[in-house]
Amino acid sequence: MKKDINKKKTILVIEDERPLLEVVNSRLMKKGFGVITARSVDQVFNAGLEQNGLGIIASKSIKEALEYLKDLEKIDAIWLDHNLLGKENGIDFMKKLKNNGGLWNKIPIFVISNTENSKTIKSYVDLGVSKYYIKSNHKLDEIIKDINESLDR
Repeated sequence: MKKDINKKKTILVIEDERPLLEVVNSRLMKKGFGVITARSVDQVFNAGLEQNGLGIIASKSIKEALEYLKDLEKIDAIWLDHNLLGKENGIDFMKKLKNNGGLWNKIPIFVISNTENSKTIKSYVDLGVSKYYIKSNHKLDEIIKDINESLDR
């Protein structure tokens, strides 16, 4: 019997701190999510994505990766940190995402960051994030519960 993997919700986690990325990845997987990880904007848009359990999906662009992934799993939500590896941050990611349009415009984005700057938070809100969390003010399980409830609506 063929396993229906399309029922599993998949989260793209973009987080630069490897230990935190591993904890988030592990916790999301234990909660039944599929997880795709990246540590920089460049890794998402240019260098391919690491898909847990399936290795590396090499692609020239996120559009290619999504084309490939739509037959396996679709990305249901994005977990985004503000500070990322490389020269670009989460706001740069959001701007590129908006330029790509299509399916990406419908994916809820949850920013989880230590950046408490009101101007930065407003920039994310203006770009259409679903919710902005200050890492130190929220427990990981609380954020995951919020994401799951948002996806169930």
